[in-house]
Amino acid sequence: MIALNIQIKGLDQLRANFQKAPSLTLKYLAMATRASIAEVEKNVTEGGIMQFKTPRSKRTGHLVARWGVGSRGFTRGGLSGFTGPSVEYAPYVYFGARGRQPNKYMDRIARAAEPAVEKHFQQAVDIIVDNLARK
Repeated sequence: MIALNIQIKGLDQLRANFQKAPSLTLKYLAMATRASIAEVEKNVTEGGIMQFKTPRSKRTGHLVARWGVGSRGFTRGGLSGFTGPSVEYAPYVYFGARGRQPNKYMDRIARAAEPAVEKHFQQAVDIIVDNLARK
């Protein structure tokens, strides 16, 4: 039988890095979550992605103006966040009501933010991996 003795240089440092992995991972993923919420909010503009069907003269502007006010936050660990309009009629605009067609503005906003959100999380993963591999 042949015996091999394999020595991994920097193994002790790698082990130490893995010990701090949960807090390191949480830190950078929470940063990506916060940046992602900001990306979503950047896409909220009247006349832009929102694409209102109601004539301007009949709109109050509250749906856009009250975006994120009281409706923005993060869970304790920061890995989950939310944002949205805080006006009470927002679901009626989104789902439709009283014979009005639904306006799926949240879907458009999410699709528009998706590339930037993916970039934030990819950067977070790259930083985490770099930190874990560092000697």
